[in-house]
Amino acid sequence: MRFDLLSKINKFGPLLGVFGFVTASTLILSILFESSVMQTGKLFMAMFFLTFGAFKVYNLEGFKKAFEMYDPLAAKNSFYASVYPFVEIALGTLYLTIFVYSLPRLELIVYSSTVLIVGINALGVLKALTDGRKIQCACLGDVFNVPMTWVTLLEDLLMASMALIMLLTLFY
Repeated sequence: MRFDLLSKINKFGPLLGVFGFVTASTLILSILFESSVMQTGKLFMAMFFLTFGAFKVYNLEGFKKAFEMYDPLAAKNSFYASVYPFVEIALGTLYLTIFVYSLPRLELIVYSSTVLIVGINALGVLKALTDGRKIQCACLGDVFNVPMTWVTLLEDLLMASMALIMLLTLFY
């Protein structure tokens, strides 16, 4: 039992560490800027996309190979796999912009794009998991060897849900 727990910590330690960094950074900045819950969500999305995108760019070729194994668009289009990390970094930058400035038209585009991009990725993860494939998650690029599990799907669904909630708040 103890060995199993240590094995899981070793596998998911990098992911938990990076997620912990994103969460802690978000909370610290949120407190410093006295942010509302919605503003904190925007800041979290910015930190998430900037951090995870940076890991993917670090070894772009390694990321592409892992990403093409499960993302439906990346599997059909190598160019999409190549630009995906930069799309994440752009989204992170746009979330920071939205955090600082209220720009409803930009928010509509950013939130909709996030739901679409992350939603498609989630479908690919779900398919890979239900097919029982044992592949590397490309969430941290090729820097760490993190296996794809239901945690990967949960991460995608969380990000898509947050973007969808933000999108819906534009209309209510």
